[in-house]
Amino acid sequence: MPTFLPTGPCWICGGSSRRPFHQAALDFSAWREQDPDLAAYSGEKIWLWRCRACGFAQPDRIPALPRFFERMYDQRWSDEWVAAEFESAYKDAIFGRILAALGERVRSTPRTLLDVGCHAGRFLRLAGASGWTAEGTEINERTAAHAAASTGVPVHRLSAERLGELGRRFDAVTLTDVVEHIPRPVALLSTVRRVVADGGWVAVKVPCGPAQLAKETWRARLRRGYRATIADNLVHISHFSPRALRSALERAGFDDIAVEIAAPECPPGAPVAAFARLGLYHVGRRVPAGVHTPIALHLQAFARARRTTVSAIAPSVP
Repeated sequence: MPTFLPTGPCWICGGSSRRPFHQAALDFSAWREQDPDLAAYSGEKIWLWRCRACGFAQPDRIPALPRFFERMYDQRWSDEWVAAEFESAYKDAIFGRILAALGERVRSTPRTLLDVGCHAGRFLRLAGASGWTAEGTEINERTAAHAAASTGVPVHRLSAERLGELGRRFDAVTLTDVVEHIPRPVALLSTVRRVVADGGWVAVKVPCGPAQLAKETWRARLRRGYRATIADNLVHISHFSPRALRSALERAGFDDIAVEIAAPECPPGAPVAAFARLGLYHVGRRVPAGVHTPIALHLQAFARARRTTVSAIAPSVP
Protein backbone atom coordinates (compact mmCIF):
# COMPACT_ATOMS: atom_id res chain seq x y z
CA MET A 1 0.00 0.00 0.00
CA PRO A 2 1.27 3.53 -0.76
CA THR A 3 2.67 5.21 2.34
CA PHE A 4 2.96 8.89 3.24
CA LEU A 5 4.98 11.26 5.41
CA PRO A 6 3.34 14.14 7.32
CA THR A 7 4.60 17.57 6.29
CA GLY A 8 4.54 19.02 9.79
CA PRO A 9 4.19 22.70 10.74
CA CYS A 10 3.98 25.54 8.23
CA TRP A 11 7.04 25.55 5.98
CA ILE A 12 7.23 29.36 6.11
CA CYS A 13 6.61 30.47 9.70
CA GLY A 14 6.48 27.21 11.66
CA GLY A 15 2.88 27.82 12.72
CA SER A 16 0.62 24.90 13.61
CA SER A 17 -2.78 26.62 13.40
CA ARG A 18 -4.15 25.72 10.01
CA ARG A 19 -7.33 25.38 7.98
CA PRO A 20 -7.95 22.64 5.36
CA PHE A 21 -9.45 24.08 2.18
CA HIS A 22 -9.05 21.59 -0.69
CA GLN A 23 -8.92 17.82 -1.01
CA ALA A 24 -6.74 16.68 -3.90
CA ALA A 25 -6.97 13.33 -5.65
CA LEU A 26 -3.50 12.30 -6.80
CA ASP A 27 -3.05 11.22 -10.41
CA PHE A 28 0.23 9.69 -11.55
CA SER A 29 -1.29 7.48 -14.24
CA ALA A 30 1.05 8.98 -16.86
CA TRP A 31 3.92 7.18 -15.07
CA ARG A 32 2.22 3.75 -15.27
CA GLU A 33 4.81 2.26 -17.64
CA GLN A 34 7.80 4.35 -16.61
CA ASP A 35 7.44 4.06 -12.82
CA PRO A 36 4.70 1.70 -11.51
CA ASP A 37 5.55 2.44 -7.86
CA LEU A 38 4.90 6.13 -8.42
CA ALA A 39 1.75 5.40 -10.42
CA ALA A 40 0.44 3.33 -7.49
CA TYR A 41 -0.28 6.58 -5.62
CA SER A 42 -2.98 7.47 -8.15
CA GLY A 43 -6.36 7.78 -6.50
CA GLU A 44 -4.96 8.52 -3.04
CA LYS A 45 -6.27 11.70 -1.47
CA ILE A 46 -4.52 14.42 0.49
CA TRP A 47 -5.64 17.73 2.00
CA LEU A 48 -4.18 21.13 1.30
CA TRP A 49 -4.22 23.39 4.34
CA ARG A 50 -3.55 27.08 4.81
CA CYS A 51 -1.55 28.52 7.70
CA ARG A 52 -3.67 30.95 9.70
CA ALA A 53 -0.59 32.97 10.64
CA CYS A 54 1.07 33.68 7.27
CA GLY A 55 -1.35 32.45 4.60
CA PHE A 56 0.99 29.83 3.11
CA ALA A 57 -0.56 26.54 1.97
CA GLN A 58 0.94 23.06 1.76
CA PRO A 59 -0.28 19.44 1.66
CA ASP A 60 -0.87 17.62 4.92
CA ARG A 61 1.26 14.70 3.71
CA ILE A 62 3.46 13.67 0.79
CA PRO A 63 4.37 10.23 -0.64
CA ALA A 64 7.08 8.39 1.28
CA LEU A 65 8.37 6.87 -1.97
CA PRO A 66 12.18 7.17 -2.10
CA ARG A 67 13.33 9.98 -4.43
CA PHE A 68 9.70 10.95 -4.97
CA PHE A 69 10.35 14.39 -6.47
CA GLU A 70 13.26 13.20 -8.61
CA ARG A 71 11.08 10.44 -10.04
CA MET A 72 8.13 12.74 -10.64
CA TYR A 73 10.29 15.21 -12.58
CA ASP A 74 11.95 12.54 -14.72
CA GLN A 75 10.07 13.82 -17.76
CA ARG A 76 11.31 12.40 -21.05
CA TRP A 77 10.37 15.06 -23.57
CA SER A 78 11.19 14.66 -27.25
CA ASP A 79 14.00 16.66 -28.80
CA GLU A 80 11.44 18.37 -31.04
CA TRP A 81 9.36 19.51 -28.07
CA VAL A 82 12.40 20.89 -26.25
CA ALA A 83 13.52 22.79 -29.35
CA ALA A 84 10.02 24.26 -29.72
CA GLU A 85 10.12 25.41 -26.07
CA PHE A 86 13.37 27.26 -26.75
CA GLU A 87 11.97 29.02 -29.82
CA SER A 88 8.53 29.82 -28.40
CA ALA A 89 7.86 33.36 -27.19
CA TYR A 90 4.92 32.53 -24.91
CA LYS A 91 6.87 33.49 -21.76
CA ASP A 92 8.65 36.51 -23.21
CA ALA A 93 6.39 38.99 -21.38
CA ILE A 94 7.46 37.35 -18.12
CA PHE A 95 11.12 37.26 -19.08
CA GLY A 96 11.04 40.83 -20.35
CA ARG A 97 9.59 42.16 -17.09
CA ILE A 98 12.21 40.30 -15.03
CA LEU A 99 15.12 41.57 -17.12
CA ALA A 100 13.81 45.14 -17.12
CA ALA A 101 13.33 45.19 -13.34
CA LEU A 102 16.73 43.63 -12.64
CA GLY A 103 18.37 46.00 -15.11
CA GLU A 104 17.02 48.93 -13.09
CA ARG A 105 18.38 47.44 -9.87
CA VAL A 106 21.81 46.18 -10.99
CA ARG A 107 23.74 48.99 -12.65
CA SER A 108 27.27 47.61 -12.46
CA THR A 109 29.08 46.16 -15.46
CA PRO A 110 29.92 43.46 -16.09
CA ARG A 111 26.98 41.92 -14.28
CA THR A 112 26.37 38.24 -13.63
CA LEU A 113 23.12 36.28 -13.47
CA LEU A 114 22.20 32.72 -12.54
CA ASP A 115 18.92 31.32 -13.85
CA VAL A 116 17.81 28.46 -11.59
CA GLY A 117 15.70 25.93 -13.47
CA CYS A 118 16.61 27.36 -16.87
CA HIS A 119 14.55 24.76 -18.81
CA ALA A 120 15.37 24.90 -22.54
CA GLY A 121 17.39 28.11 -22.20
CA ARG A 122 15.28 30.85 -23.78
CA PHE A 123 15.65 33.18 -20.78
CA LEU A 124 19.42 32.67 -20.85
CA ARG A 125 19.49 33.80 -24.48
CA LEU A 126 17.40 36.90 -23.71
CA ALA A 127 19.56 37.71 -20.67
CA GLY A 128 22.72 37.52 -22.75
CA ALA A 129 21.18 39.86 -25.33
CA SER A 130 20.42 42.29 -22.47
CA GLY A 131 24.06 42.48 -21.40
CA TRP A 132 24.16 39.87 -18.63
CA THR A 133 26.89 37.29 -18.22
CA ALA A 134 24.50 34.43 -17.57
CA GLU A 135 24.66 30.83 -16.40
CA GLY A 136 21.92 28.34 -15.68
CA THR A 137 21.06 25.27 -13.65
CA GLU A 138 18.67 22.54 -14.76
CA ILE A 139 18.00 19.01 -13.46
CA ASN A 140 16.36 17.64 -16.61
CA GLU A 141 19.02 16.09 -18.81
CA ARG A 142 17.38 16.87 -22.15
CA THR A 143 16.48 20.50 -21.52
CA ALA A 144 19.84 21.18 -19.86
CA ALA A 145 21.72 19.84 -22.88
CA HIS A 146 19.61 21.92 -25.27
CA ALA A 147 20.02 25.08 -23.18
CA ALA A 148 23.80 24.72 -23.16
CA ALA A 149 24.05 23.92 -26.87
CA SER A 150 21.67 26.69 -27.96
CA THR A 151 23.10 29.51 -25.84
CA GLY A 152 26.77 28.57 -25.44
CA VAL A 153 26.69 29.45 -21.74
CA PRO A 154 27.38 27.11 -18.79
CA VAL A 155 24.36 25.08 -17.69
CA HIS A 156 24.98 23.09 -14.50
CA ARG A 157 23.16 19.83 -13.78
CA LEU A 158 22.36 20.80 -10.20
CA SER A 159 19.19 20.83 -8.16
CA ALA A 160 18.31 24.13 -6.54
CA GLU A 161 19.23 22.72 -3.13
CA ARG A 162 22.85 22.20 -4.32
CA LEU A 163 23.57 25.70 -5.59
CA GLY A 164 26.31 26.16 -3.02
CA GLU A 165 28.45 23.71 -4.98
CA LEU A 166 28.98 26.38 -7.64
CA GLY A 167 31.39 28.08 -5.25
CA ARG A 168 30.72 31.66 -6.37
CA ARG A 169 28.15 34.43 -6.14
CA PHE A 170 26.11 36.37 -8.69
CA ASP A 171 24.71 39.88 -9.00
CA ALA A 172 21.24 38.42 -9.67
CA VAL A 173 19.55 35.03 -9.36
CA THR A 174 16.23 34.23 -11.05
CA LEU A 175 13.74 31.50 -10.17
CA THR A 176 10.82 31.51 -12.60
CA ASP A 177 8.16 28.87 -11.87
CA VAL A 178 10.58 26.96 -9.62
CA VAL A 179 9.90 27.58 -5.93
CA GLU A 180 6.32 26.25 -6.01
CA HIS A 181 7.71 22.84 -6.99
CA ILE A 182 9.90 22.46 -3.89
CA PRO A 183 8.93 21.77 -0.26
CA ARG A 184 10.29 23.90 2.59
CA PRO A 185 10.88 27.00 0.44
CA VAL A 186 12.60 29.04 3.17
CA ALA A 187 15.42 26.50 3.21
CA LEU A 188 15.66 26.71 -0.59
CA LEU A 189 15.66 30.52 -0.62
CA SER A 190 18.31 30.56 2.13
CA THR A 191 20.49 28.43 -0.16
CA VAL A 192 19.81 30.87 -2.99
CA ARG A 193 20.85 33.74 -0.70
CA ARG A 194 24.26 32.15 -0.33
CA VAL A 195 24.96 32.52 -4.06
CA VAL A 196 23.66 36.11 -4.33
CA ALA A 197 26.29 38.78 -3.76
CA ASP A 198 25.66 41.13 -0.82
CA GLY A 199 23.36 43.79 -2.19
CA GLY A 200 22.51 41.62 -5.19
CA TRP A 201 18.99 40.73 -6.26
CA VAL A 202 16.72 37.73 -6.58
CA ALA A 203 13.64 37.50 -8.83
CA VAL A 204 11.04 34.88 -7.90
CA LYS A 205 7.89 34.07 -9.87
CA VAL A 206 5.24 31.71 -8.44
CA PRO A 207 1.51 31.07 -8.86
CA CYS A 208 -0.70 32.95 -6.40
CA GLY A 209 -2.45 30.30 -4.31
CA PRO A 210 -5.62 32.22 -3.30
CA ALA A 211 -6.19 33.54 -6.83
CA GLN A 212 -5.66 30.10 -8.39
CA LEU A 213 -8.17 28.61 -5.93
CA ALA A 214 -10.71 31.31 -6.79
CA LYS A 215 -10.24 30.65 -10.51
CA GLU A 216 -10.72 26.90 -10.10
CA THR A 217 -13.73 27.38 -7.83
CA TRP A 218 -15.49 29.55 -10.40
CA ARG A 219 -14.62 27.18 -13.24
CA ALA A 220 -16.24 24.35 -11.29
CA ARG A 221 -19.37 26.46 -10.71
CA LEU A 222 -19.70 27.49 -14.34
CA ARG A 223 -18.79 24.22 -16.09
CA ARG A 224 -20.98 21.22 -15.45
CA GLY A 225 -18.91 18.20 -14.50
CA TYR A 226 -15.71 20.15 -13.93
CA ARG A 227 -13.81 19.40 -10.71
CA ALA A 228 -11.61 22.11 -9.24
CA THR A 229 -7.98 21.01 -9.19
CA ILE A 230 -5.02 22.65 -7.45
CA ALA A 231 -2.03 20.72 -8.83
CA ASP A 232 -3.48 17.39 -7.78
CA ASN A 233 -0.33 15.47 -8.70
CA LEU A 234 1.76 17.63 -6.28
CA VAL A 235 3.69 19.29 -9.10
CA HIS A 236 2.89 22.48 -7.19
CA ILE A 237 3.54 21.64 -3.56
CA SER A 238 4.14 25.13 -2.11
CA HIS A 239 1.24 27.57 -2.46
CA PHE A 240 2.01 31.26 -1.85
CA SER A 241 -0.10 34.25 -0.96
CA PRO A 242 1.57 37.68 -1.41
CA ARG A 243 2.15 37.83 2.36
CA ALA A 244 3.65 34.32 2.48
CA LEU A 245 6.02 35.06 -0.39
CA ARG A 246 7.24 38.23 1.30
CA SER A 247 7.69 36.39 4.61
CA ALA A 248 9.66 33.57 2.98
CA LEU A 249 12.08 36.03 1.38
CA GLU A 250 12.52 37.98 4.63
CA ARG A 251 13.28 34.82 6.59
CA ALA A 252 15.80 33.73 3.96
CA GLY A 253 17.90 36.91 4.28
CA PHE A 254 16.38 39.37 1.78
CA ASP A 255 14.96 42.88 2.19
CA ASP A 256 13.71 45.73 -0.01
CA ILE A 257 11.06 43.28 -1.20
CA ALA A 258 8.56 44.19 -3.91
CA VAL A 259 5.72 41.77 -4.71
CA GLU A 260 3.67 42.49 -7.81
CA ILE A 261 1.38 40.77 -10.29
CA ALA A 262 3.48 38.65 -12.63
CA ALA A 263 3.25 39.09 -16.38
CA PRO A 264 1.19 36.35 -18.06
CA GLU A 265 2.05 33.53 -20.40
CA CYS A 266 0.74 34.31 -23.89
CA PRO A 267 -0.50 31.14 -25.62
CA PRO A 268 1.12 30.65 -29.05
CA GLY A 269 -1.33 30.90 -31.89
CA ALA A 270 -4.00 32.55 -29.71
CA PRO A 271 -3.63 36.32 -30.17
CA VAL A 272 -7.02 37.15 -28.64
CA ALA A 273 -6.22 35.21 -25.46
CA ALA A 274 -2.77 36.80 -25.29
CA PHE A 275 -4.25 40.29 -25.72
CA ALA A 276 -6.82 39.64 -22.98
CA ARG A 277 -4.22 38.31 -20.55
CA LEU A 278 -1.87 41.21 -21.14
CA GLY A 279 -4.77 43.64 -20.75
CA LEU A 280 -5.78 42.17 -17.38
CA TYR A 281 -2.16 42.23 -16.28
CA HIS A 282 -1.76 45.94 -17.03
CA VAL A 283 -5.10 46.75 -15.40
CA GLY A 284 -4.18 44.74 -12.30
CA ARG A 285 -0.85 46.56 -11.94
CA ARG A 286 -2.73 49.87 -11.79
CA VAL A 287 -5.38 48.79 -9.30
CA PRO A 288 -4.54 49.65 -5.66
CA ALA A 289 -3.64 46.42 -3.86
CA GLY A 290 -4.20 44.59 -7.16
CA VAL A 291 -1.79 41.88 -6.05
CA HIS A 292 -4.41 40.78 -3.51
CA THR A 293 -7.22 40.42 -6.09
CA PRO A 294 -8.25 37.37 -8.17
CA ILE A 295 -6.60 39.06 -11.17
CA ALA A 296 -3.22 38.25 -9.64
CA LEU A 297 -3.02 34.63 -10.78
CA HIS A 298 0.77 34.74 -10.54
CA LEU A 299 3.15 36.70 -8.33
CA GLN A 300 6.49 38.27 -9.18
CA ALA A 301 8.84 39.29 -6.37
CA PHE A 302 12.14 41.18 -6.41
CA ALA A 303 14.28 41.26 -3.29
CA ARG A 304 17.75 42.43 -2.31
CA ALA A 305 20.25 40.28 -0.42
CA ARG A 306 20.88 41.84 2.98
CA ARG A 307 24.46 42.88 3.56
CA THR A 308 25.37 40.42 6.26
CA THR A 309 27.64 37.47 6.94
CA VAL A 310 26.46 34.68 4.65
CA SER A 311 27.26 32.01 7.23
CA ALA A 312 24.74 33.66 9.57
CA ILE A 313 21.86 33.11 7.13
CA ALA A 314 19.88 30.00 7.94
CA PRO A 315 16.32 28.77 7.44
CA SER A 316 13.92 30.00 10.12
CA VAL A 317 12.01 26.72 10.21
CA PRO A 318 13.22 23.13 9.73
